[in-house]
Amino acid sequence: MKIGAVGFGSRTAGVYNEFSKVNPNFEMVAYVDPQPIGKDFAEKNNFFPNKSYSSLNEMLDREKLDMLMIGSPNHLHLDHIKLGLRAGLQIFAEKPIVISEQETFELAKLIKEYGKERIIVGLVLRYSQQARSVRKLLDQNAIGNIISIEASEHIVPSHGAFFMRNWRRKQKYSGGFMLEKCCHDIDFYSMITKSRPIKVASFGSRRSFIPDNLPEGSHEQYTKDRLKGWESKSNVFDSDADIVDHQVAIIEYANKAVLSFHTNMKVPDEFRRFAVIGSAGMIEGDFVRGFMKAHDENNNVLIDEDYGAAFGKEIKGHYGADSLMAKDINNYLLKNNKELPVGVIECMEAGIVAMKIDESRNTGKVIDLKSTWDKFDSLLKHIKGELS
Repeated sequence: MKIGAVGFGSRTAGVYNEFSKVNPNFEMVAYVDPQPIGKDFAEKNNFFPNKSYSSLNEMLDREKLDMLMIGSPNHLHLDHIKLGLRAGLQIFAEKPIVISEQETFELAKLIKEYGKERIIVGLVLRYSQQARSVRKLLDQNAIGNIISIEASEHIVPSHGAFFMRNWRRKQKYSGGFMLEKCCHDIDFYSMITKSRPIKVASFGSRRSFIPDNLPEGSHEQYTKDRLKGWESKSNVFDSDADIVDHQVAIIEYANKAVLSFHTNMKVPDEFRRFAVIGSAGMIEGDFVRGFMKAHDENNNVLIDEDYGAAFGKEIKGHYGADSLMAKDINNYLLKNNKELPVGVIECMEAGIVAMKIDESRNTGKVIDLKSTWDKFDSLLKHIKGELS
C-alpha cells in the first residue's frame, strides 16, 4: 500500500511507524510539509520518503497512492480530506477532523457523497486496552445503567508549554484546547454512556501560563524535549496564545447519565483518570498509571488489570493504544474485520460536543444541543440511526 502524507509531523511519523510494524507492505512514498518535524524519527527508522511536494494537489497528480495520511494543522483538514476523497484514496485523518460546526456539516455532505468507510480517524483511546476491557464489561451489563462519571485529563508543564508555543496555541488553527486535546476523552465517555450529550456547561481560562508565574532563573524544563515546528514561538508564559490552560465541563446525556470533566495543562504529576458509576457497580482507571478496576455493588472485584504505567514501564504511543490501533486498522484494510472501534461520524460527534463546551465557556450559558443534532442527523440519516 503506497501512502502519501500531508503534514509530516511527529504524530504522522509515529503512527506510520506502527503501521509499518504490522504490515511491511505499507510504504510511505511522498509527503507535503514545509517543515517536516517527523523527519529525524523517520530517518532513524528508515522510512522517510525521498519525494516531497509543495502542495497536496501536486502530490496527488504525480503519485499513484492508495492512502492519504492527514496530519496537517487542524484548520486544513477539511480541504485535504476533500482532495483525498476526490482522488479516490482511503483517508487516515488525525483528530480533530474539523474545527467548526460549519466544517462539520460540510464534511457530512462529503460523507453522503463518498461514504463513511473512506475516512479512518485517529481517535486512539477507543483502541486502548482499557477501552476494550470497558466494552466487555458494558456488554455484560456488569455495572448496570451508567449513572455518573468523573473524569480528567491533565498534562505535565512541559507538554502544556508545547501548546503555548506550537501552532495549537491559536484557536484559528487548532479549534481550541478542548477540541484539540480532549476530543479523545469526550469520545471515550460517549462510548461508555452509549448516548449523546444533550446539555453542556463549562468554565475555564488561562491562569497558569501567564507572565506573573514565570519561574526565576532557567526554565528549560518548559522547552526541552518538545519540537516546535510550523508557526511556533519561543514564548511560554508570555505566549500570544488565545487558548485556555485549564477547563471544567459538565455534560448531561440523553439517557440522563452525567459527566464532570476537568483538564489542566500544568500538572506536575499528570494523570488521566476516570470513575464510571453504574446502578450495580463501578469502573475506575487511569491511562497514565496504567490500571483499571471494576467492582459490583457488593464491592466484589470484577476486574483488576495492570497494564504498566505509561512512563514507568516504557509503554509508548498513547499507553500502547497506537500499536493496537495499527493492528486493527491493518486488519480492517485487509478485510479481516468488518468495522473499527470508532469511525468518522463518532469523531465528528465528539468534535461538536467540544465546540459546544467552548461555546458555553465563552457565553456563560448552558448549551442545549438538540438543534445541532437535528441538523447533523438530517445530513446523515441515510447512513446513521439516531442515538438514544
